[in-house]
Amino acid sequence: MLNMRDLQYFTVLADELSFSRAAERLGISQPTLSQTLQRLERSVGGRLIERTTRRSRLTPAGETLVEGARQLLADLVRLERTTQDAAAGRVGSIRVGSVNPAMRVLMPRILRAVRAETPEVEVTLHPSSSHTQLRLLVDGQLEAGILRGREAPAGLALEPLMNEPLYAAVPSQHPVARADVVELADLNGLDFVMAPRDRNPLFYDELIRLFSDARCSPRRILTADDMWAQLAMIAAGNGVAVLPFLFVDHSRDDVVFRPLGLDLDVPLAVVYAPGSPSAAVAAVLRAARAESAGLLDAEHRLDQPD
Repeated sequence: MLNMRDLQYFTVLADELSFSRAAERLGISQPTLSQTLQRLERSVGGRLIERTTRRSRLTPAGETLVEGARQLLADLVRLERTTQDAAAGRVGSIRVGSVNPAMRVLMPRILRAVRAETPEVEVTLHPSSSHTQLRLLVDGQLEAGILRGREAPAGLALEPLMNEPLYAAVPSQHPVARADVVELADLNGLDFVMAPRDRNPLFYDELIRLFSDARCSPRRILTADDMWAQLAMIAAGNGVAVLPFLFVDHSRDDVVFRPLGLDLDVPLAVVYAPGSPSAAVAAVLRAARAESAGLLDAEHRLDQPD
């Protein structure tokens, strides 16, 4: 039966067509190489190399064998590499969840960094609310999630990324939009646009607590299901909002964002299964830390007065 070592020796002999040069290249003796050739010829039932006093050449059987041997050896190298990658968590796919506000700027940066570090891994992105992501993570339907929360369910790890600064989001024509400094009390008695409480009760209740502490009482609370709907309602003049940093889009001309000098005490965090061997999960963690810090630093510089 053919074996991989004999095939490897034969490919070198086919390249050199010289027993002395092939043996030297392989680091074996010529008799050992001759015995290898004889063993292969017995296995295939015919001559593989024709030798004369002037030169040697492959027979048709030899050409067939060396072509197949090279393919097998290449496949073996690939198999070894992919198995090593699998053992190190560098192959396969990873499913990452994200709250909608992170989709605008943060997630593209994270995914770009993950792709650069683990280009062979297929990454799929799943926009979901924080509590939906936690359920999917518990069920094993996500490997990592970017969400807002303080604690992770049993079996998962939570790493805070940042306590987002809070901003007043107001229509561009609103009087508050012209103020250099805005406080929550300046929004007292206005209609507020908020996501429904069931999307993230912890986040919703923290905002209500901040309103109460600042003696800011909304006239009405209007609900909008996601960030795009909230910003559309604000742009249309249907209310104002207190929004975390990831909502902020200074390129808009219909909504103005003013820092409130407060941080949201519900951190943006990355949640994952601890002890995962996946190199892609590790890459997500590194990218989430670096890109969150970079965005926050850039925003702090932008908010500094001239």
